[in-house]
Amino acid sequence: MISFRLTAEEYERFRELCYLNGIRSVSEMARAAINLMLSQSSRAPQEALESRVSELENRIHFLSQEIKKLNQHSAHDVSMSARTA
Repeated sequence: MISFRLTAEEYERFRELCYLNGIRSVSEMARAAINLMLSQSSRAPQEALESRVSELENRIHFLSQEIKKLNQHSAHDVSMSARTA
């Protein structure tokens, strides 16, 4: 069991919120809110990891393209040097 204190104004706002959302009680709303926070916190690291992996993949792709360009320029430079020699 968990208990916490609310001001009269907070309690009335919570009751109104419950009524508007079809929730039976402030306790049910508190349980739902805590469970939602728990489920979101367990997904957050996964989402953050997926975002970081995606960013790394994008950077690797960019670097790969830049390496190709450098290799093409190097091959061109070597070809030009061989022709002038």
